[in-house]
Amino acid sequence: MAAMDDAKSDLVNVLQRLEAHWMVLEAELVEINKDISHCEQCVGKYGEYFTYPLQHLKELKRQKKGKMKDIIKAMESFNENLVGGKKLVKALERDTPIGQAGM
Repeated sequence: MAAMDDAKSDLVNVLQRLEAHWMVLEAELVEINKDISHCEQCVGKYGEYFTYPLQHLKELKRQKKGKMKDIIKAMESFNENLVGGKKLVKALERDTPIGQAGM
């Protein structure tokens, strides 16, 4: 039973950490989008000197979004495993209800 509690604790910890990372990435994207907008204005005002920083910001945005997609995939995987586990429990309980095992 201790192993099950450890696994539950690990699962909760991972989900909480993923949520925290999501929130940080989301906040970073808000700032990056603001900076991209300002940099685009600077390219218009001051010329090509700001093209490299603009490209860098767009690449940073792409990387952050990629990390967010990875989080979504992990969450979807957790959800799929949970659904599969629930189906398995239902099937096991239908075949051998807990409390009647060994009778």
